[in-house]
Amino acid sequence: MSTQHGATTADLYLRLSDARREEALDGREAKLRAMAAGLGWTVGRVIIENDMTPGGGNGNGQLRPASAFKRRKITLPSGRTELRTVRPGFRSMLDDLMTGRANAIGVEDLDRTMRQPRDGEDLLDAVEMSGATCRSLSGSLTLTSGGTDAERFTARILAATASKSSADTARRVADARERLAGQSWHGGQRPFGYRHDPDAPKYHKTLITDAAEAAVITQAAADVLDRGTSLKAIARDLRDRGVPTVTGTAWSASTLKDILIKPCLAGIVISGGAELAAPWPAIIEPDRWRRLRDTLTDPERRTNGQTGNAPRWLVSKIALCGICADGKTSVHATSGGGRPAAYRCEERNHLWRDAAHVDKYIADVVVKRLSKPDIADLLRPPPRPGASADAAALRAEARKLRDRKAAQMRMHAAGAIDDADLAAGMKEIRGRLAAIDTQLAASNEPDPLAEFRDRPAAAVWESLSLSRKRDVVRLLMTVTIRPAGRKGPGFRPDTIGIEWKGDTPAPQQVAVW
Repeated sequence: MSTQHGATTADLYLRLSDARREEALDGREAKLRAMAAGLGWTVGRVIIENDMTPGGGNGNGQLRPASAFKRRKITLPSGRTELRTVRPGFRSMLDDLMTGRANAIGVEDLDRTMRQPRDGEDLLDAVEMSGATCRSLSGSLTLTSGGTDAERFTARILAATASKSSADTARRVADARERLAGQSWHGGQRPFGYRHDPDAPKYHKTLITDAAEAAVITQAAADVLDRGTSLKAIARDLRDRGVPTVTGTAWSASTLKDILIKPCLAGIVISGGAELAAPWPAIIEPDRWRRLRDTLTDPERRTNGQTGNAPRWLVSKIALCGICADGKTSVHATSGGGRPAAYRCEERNHLWRDAAHVDKYIADVVVKRLSKPDIADLLRPPPRPGASADAAALRAEARKLRDRKAAQMRMHAAGAIDDADLAAGMKEIRGRLAAIDTQLAASNEPDPLAEFRDRPAAAVWESLSLSRKRDVVRLLMTVTIRPAGRKGPGFRPDTIGIEWKGDTPAPQQVAVW
């Protein structure tokens, strides 16, 4: 796409605010190509910059917003390093001008090209230094062979006007959101768990609950708060089950966290730092949501569970090796070499059992146990009078303590308090938070088998995530896997030892194979 013998090679630049709502891309590109042909230009490259553009900083191919207010350090045509809006397509167009790969630019309109006066100055510099020509379909951008003084002046005025118009629109939108806070949904992409109410009147938009997505949120909150399940394990289960997100991106721990800490799930709108009641129903009770938010945003929360490899088999790292004399060495599932996955001792190579057969047997035993008549009261925690009131007060105190902790860290960073003061303050706060956690555990003990009460055990078991199934196994039993002994047809259940925990009596006879 180099320029030779006076030929004009042009980049055509298209910026879309949202490709789903604007004119078909092919039609818009065709108009630019027609303009280029009329000017005698050869089109070298078509650059498409969508406000929802692939890529992003993590390189995972997910859609990322190309906001006018997201900035990073870049190298300008002059060689200086400055902060500029994140617009990789726009920057690559300037690079083409500076390297001679193009000597003309075709755009739709000036305000589609210059999102801020700073962008305009960078474009003017590149055009002047390269002697390039710019034209727009609307006629608002005209720069000829580097740009005349009049053309450059006009471009600056129009860019400043477009920036002022954009700022005015943003201000009016912000004012409307503040004025309608607690009365109307602010618009935009729907949150997971809800759908837009098509019958809601203008300025009083609201959301309606999506039952299937709300069930996912409720289950995820219970997994985090009541069972200590990692976000990564929950997200992997959602991926495995094919549960779609709102945007179509894959579930991840960060995606799930972003969803669970949204105030809208509790029927809350945040305006000016205050919590207002929203005009849509809550999916999670507000006090429980605040506890969930505090848990997930605690800076001292251990996140190794989010980054490690979560087991993919039912009793991997739960079941014990039946050969090791200490009775404490666990097994883990491995696969490879075309052989089926197998449970092996984590310390020695002296145990190999087919993982699929073991998991099926354990699952059948669990279902049979949870189908017994005593399931209504099995391991149910006793009610504690006044527990809910106690819990609400304790969580409110915990929120204030976490706010104090964050404030002290900011003061330390600003130099207002020294290391000794910070350490003393943190020690006091951590001690009280630990005491509150202990009190909450005693005052609000969750039902460990809530899903199974008054419901068919087999159906419930099939509906659970792998991480939850593993929790149930840990709760009910200790599993020991022994060698199969002599080879023979079929699976030998007698080689799987099951010791029922606590007040979980074994069923009379478990015959599942």
